[in-house]
Amino acid sequence: MFLTLAVLAVSASAAFAQDREIDLDQLDDLNKIELSKDNARVETKLGLAFPMYFGTSVLSNINYKNEWAAAESAYPDFLDMRTAKNFVYGLQLASLNIRYNALEVSAGLRWTFMDFTFQDPSNTFREVAKVWVPAPIKLENASYDFNKSKIHASYFGIPLRVGINVGKAKIYAGGSVEILTNGYTKYKRPKDRQQAKGIFNPFRATVEGGFAWGGLGVFVMYGLTPLFPDSLSDARAITFGLTLGI
Repeated sequence: MFLTLAVLAVSASAAFAQDREIDLDQLDDLNKIELSKDNARVETKLGLAFPMYFGTSVLSNINYKNEWAAAESAYPDFLDMRTAKNFVYGLQLASLNIRYNALEVSAGLRWTFMDFTFQDPSNTFREVAKVWVPAPIKLENASYDFNKSKIHASYFGIPLRVGINVGKAKIYAGGSVEILTNGYTKYKRPKDRQQAKGIFNPFRATVEGGFAWGGLGVFVMYGLTPLFPDSLSDARAITFGLTLGI
């Protein structure tokens, strides 16, 4: 859905520009301030960015504490995920870029959407005494098809990045600070969705890096903070995939 909206937005913008005979290069110049001193040149650009991230996540440092440790005997390895079915989508809404020769520093605003798919599709999470613990969804409705059970987290945060530009190539490293905006469990057939922000740590910090060529690239991101409440698990998310528009 998010990818479809992004494609529609880009298409609409292009159609509008063609209809009004607007030079997109001129629009880009309106968002740019250039400062010069002697032979130095600092270029500052503020505007809508819309780079996108597509990828998957794996969990590292998986362990179980307290209520989750007690539940492991009934649901062994319940945090095992189907990596190929995990999905991450990020959309950077705006950015401030400062460039000096080949060096570029940027900060922005980014939405991140993360789906995690259980290896055992008959499990989900349910809240018991204000703690979200694994539970067998098959006991709630005999018609579940046991195909795919997920948990979802959405974040809004500020990514910071330092990069080196050489021609069309860019290599960068940075990090982000993010807050959890939504969390829920999700089962597809029959549809079951419950708000479940308590599954996740309300704050997330990452380190990240990547390489891009002409706007298309790859990235990797490591969660410095536990994905789940640290009283229940120290599991970190390692996310990797493709970037568009970096």
